[in-house]
Amino acid sequence: VTRPIFALVAQARRVAAGDKAAMRPIARPVTREIALLSHTLSEMAQTIEHRSAYIRQFAMHVSHEFKTPLTALQGGIELLQEHLDDMPTERRQRFLANMAADTERLKRLVSRLLEQARADTLAADEASADAIAVLGGMTGRYAERGLALRVQATGTPPPAGMAADALEAVLGNLLDNSLQHGASVVDVAIAHDGGQLRLALADNGRGISPANAERVFTPFFTTRRDAGGTGLGLSIVQALLKASGGSIEAQPSRAGATFLVRIPVAAPAKS
Repeated sequence: VTRPIFALVAQARRVAAGDKAAMRPIARPVTREIALLSHTLSEMAQTIEHRSAYIRQFAMHVSHEFKTPLTALQGGIELLQEHLDDMPTERRQRFLANMAADTERLKRLVSRLLEQARADTLAADEASADAIAVLGGMTGRYAERGLALRVQATGTPPPAGMAADALEAVLGNLLDNSLQHGASVVDVAIAHDGGQLRLALADNGRGISPANAERVFTPFFTTRRDAGGTGLGLSIVQALLKASGGSIEAQPSRAGATFLVRIPVAAPAKS
């Protein structure tokens, strides 16, 4: 009985020392309880390793995204320090405008990173939201920005199993994405499929190329970097949905972009 316990202790020490090969259940657990404990510890170790790998990759992307505008700012400051007195006014103003644009990009990155962090750490709760009501509240705001929402529901959809502000953040990021890619209309089809609420959003914008279809949810991937895109919008959407047990995927489309959002239906209210 004690041999598998000592084996678990040795395995835990190897995992703590960074041995990825040790993240497997022990071979001969002897009892069902120790087998369950070993399997649970293995799953926990693998989850921690996957999370650590995500953090390392995310930190690498963040450093890369910050490096470009910071380098440009540093270069601009050095040039102004050295040539401020003899630099033509037009050239000086151009440098200052570029520095202001880089500063705005850094501000957008910080804001988006905070949104990403909140989405990544969001815990599932018992909140619910009426998708039709949320979209109804957004219709006027987006109409003012030149984007028409056409919502069609099959029957009376049940409430989505996520908070209304989280659902609005998901839809808002997707609608902003449509606007940024030249769309003027987004058709939203809502249907109840078993225990899930399905929202299909199809716009008439420039769409997604097949080469980029697999990359659009990768943090910091953007085709609009020159226009100030951060590449975090769809990553935030994916994290918000994952926290509620939902998902999103880009679907093939002849014209424009189409995204399919799945959200678990809210649990019935407890009496």
